[in-house]
Amino acid sequence: MPKTFYITTPIYYPSGKLHIGNSYTTILCDTIQRYKKLKGYDTWYLTGMDEHGQKIETVAKEKGIKPQVHVDQMAKDTKALWELLDIEYDDFIRTTEPRHEQVVETIFEQLLKQEDIYLGHYEGYYCIHDESFFTETQLEEGHVCPDCGRKTKLVKEESYFLKLSKYQDWLLQFIEDNPDFITPESRKNEVVSFIKQGLQDLSVSRTSFDWGVTVKSNPKH
Repeated sequence: MPKTFYITTPIYYPSGKLHIGNSYTTILCDTIQRYKKLKGYDTWYLTGMDEHGQKIETVAKEKGIKPQVHVDQMAKDTKALWELLDIEYDDFIRTTEPRHEQVVETIFEQLLKQEDIYLGHYEGYYCIHDESFFTETQLEEGHVCPDCGRKTKLVKEESYFLKLSKYQDWLLQFIEDNPDFITPESRKNEVVSFIKQGLQDLSVSRTSFDWGVTVKSNPKH
């Protein structure tokens, strides 16, 4: 059996033009992948684009075009840039592709069935730019986002939640039993410290906009 090596960039968010950070990450992964290939590994290098979300919908509306038209152009420009930089990726995944949406819908329903996702209500301050919810204590004065400095909006809506709290103790035990699971040691310590603060269940659906993957059993989400 050949030695295998998998590497991925973040899947980039195409609300605006790519920047030097996108190129840096992609070139770095390409370099590591080439090195591993030279060392005899069977490699697989993935990159791509995260094309859903309210920010994409908003940007497309400001341009007077459909979200799909916007992300299609962004994907085309991104692939052209990676070709110019001679990036040797094996696959370019787009979250608007049927192969991605079908898998997400199937996994979501499975998690619902095994009660790892449940339906509830979320109330919090939402930053459209960062697509993140914040508690009032996390915000700057005037309900301003602590990450980007923009004004947040108080949102209350029905939402599905991923039951992260269910796996807190299991995850801590797994990391302790497998000391090489997260490296380097400093990053492992950061993760352990974060988990010990208490994992909060994560809101994983929205009803206030349409540009996303539909929940098969409850299509308004």
